[in-house]
Amino acid sequence: MNYIDKFIQDHPVQKIIVDGKERKYLIGGSGDTTLVVFPGSGQDGLSCYDLIDKFEKRYKVIAIYYDNLRSLQEFYNYINAILEKENTKTLYIYGLSLGGFLSQHYVRKFQNKVSKLILSHTGTTRSKTVIRKVAIPGKILHFFLPIIPINLFRNILVKNGGKVQSGQQDVKKLYEIYSTKENLEKRVQLFNKTGFNFLTRDYLESIYRMGIDMEKNEKKFTNNDLADWKGKILIIRTDNDPLAQDNGMFKIYYPTAKVITYTKTGHLTPFVRFEEMTKGIQNFLD
Repeated sequence: MNYIDKFIQDHPVQKIIVDGKERKYLIGGSGDTTLVVFPGSGQDGLSCYDLIDKFEKRYKVIAIYYDNLRSLQEFYNYINAILEKENTKTLYIYGLSLGGFLSQHYVRKFQNKVSKLILSHTGTTRSKTVIRKVAIPGKILHFFLPIIPINLFRNILVKNGGKVQSGQQDVKKLYEIYSTKENLEKRVQLFNKTGFNFLTRDYLESIYRMGIDMEKNEKKFTNNDLADWKGKILIIRTDNDPLAQDNGMFKIYYPTAKVITYTKTGHLTPFVRFEEMTKGIQNFLD
């Protein structure tokens, strides 16, 4: 049995009914402190196997899914229902890319719940880079989504996703330079096991709907939103990220945040430099 099959066997999908809909999540570890992972838009809960594996010996680690969510409020209800079910006392949130956007909205609405927030390779809906590279292409995709064969979309993503996110033609070379052979082997196993089968029209519709809500909601953001919040923020970024640059907004929103900046690995840093990045996360959480 390979690593991914063993992980799936040891971490069965959990289910919960919220707003009359069946939701799911993955969980590992135990304890009063919970690290909830909000995945990126090219991920689902299983895609976060690495973070669960890395941190489940220290915390209860939960990875969420984006299926059948049609508003930010539904997302909030989903997260809060999980936290209640799992009897969470202390909450840390890690949000990657799309998950980083969502976590910024969540912490503003539920400041009393969150102790530490990690914003990884993300931005704001006001960022010119995000508008040009993410929001506008996303709206165009949504317009054509009903007529695009979903398998064609997945094939395009497989062939071009890594290159677009890293800004490099040879993504494997980045792994050879910055990662371990074991890390790459596990990611290959995951792809061979699942491909991008979670990328359905429903999944993409959920991301679109929550994205529209976030655009509207962020118009109300100010630099005083978290002035009374006692928590701490870590911002993880890459100087050459082609998709998620905050264009100075994070300095306004989170002036006291700790910042770790990587180079050369673009939006794929959390995967390519996983071992290095998680050391920085652990230092922050300690």
